[in-house]
Amino acid sequence: MIRATSVLSAGSFSSALARDRVVLDFDERRRRRGVVMGEKGVEFLVDLAETPTLSHGDAFELEDGRLVEIVSAPERLVEFRAADPLTFTRIAWHLGNRHTPTQILAGALRIRDDYVLVEMVKKMGGAAIAFVEASFDPEGGAYGHGATTGHDHAPASQDPALAAALERRARRRAERTPHVHGPDCGPDCGHDHSHDHGHSHDHGHSHDHDHDHGHAHHGHGHSHDHDHDHDHDHGHSHDHDHDHKHG
Repeated sequence: MIRATSVLSAGSFSSALARDRVVLDFDERRRRRGVVMGEKGVEFLVDLAETPTLSHGDAFELEDGRLVEIVSAPERLVEFRAADPLTFTRIAWHLGNRHTPTQILAGALRIRDDYVLVEMVKKMGGAAIAFVEASFDPEGGAYGHGATTGHDHAPASQDPALAAALERRARRRAERTPHVHGPDCGPDCGHDHSHDHGHSHDHGHSHDHDHDHGHAHHGHGHSHDHDHDHDHDHGHSHDHDHDHKHG
């Protein structure tokens, strides 16, 4: 299958030269590798060296020189507006504190529809909240590139409604990003790679270890007792006539 190994930025080429186009949502525009089908039937493998930050109007460059334009898919977003600059700044701070991907517009902030964060802004008060269907192009990292990844700081256990919403959101995220086995799947990709080779060793000696570490960390005492009994018998003997005495 033909590959796309590079990307051209919007404005660096003429859109008339594009042979096809692909409509991708925010998550799909952050995938380094995967098979993509254009609207006119051009199928290719995206195989980029690094995780991309693709924007509306960029283009994949195929190995044979053809260009496939990238179009941002409309998504359900929530938009926050506040006439008071202090309220607007507080909303922006709380979204940033949770590393929430956020699109910054003139007088407005947009995020993906998220019940937990909408409830947070409602409780803060002073903001107009609206839901829109639009392409999502959030702000990049601190140096103008890369994508932010959201996480939560709030103690959800104190609010059953928030805890339930967090669970639903985690399920939706898991459904949007299914695991794919491939060359990037390493030993820590969440699968059990253990192997049982069926070998048994009996050496005919035993070890008893009793350790009391008694470590204290930040006011927490930890005591570790380990009792290991290993019995191994290889079925052969070695008589070296050595006498070792240890202190």
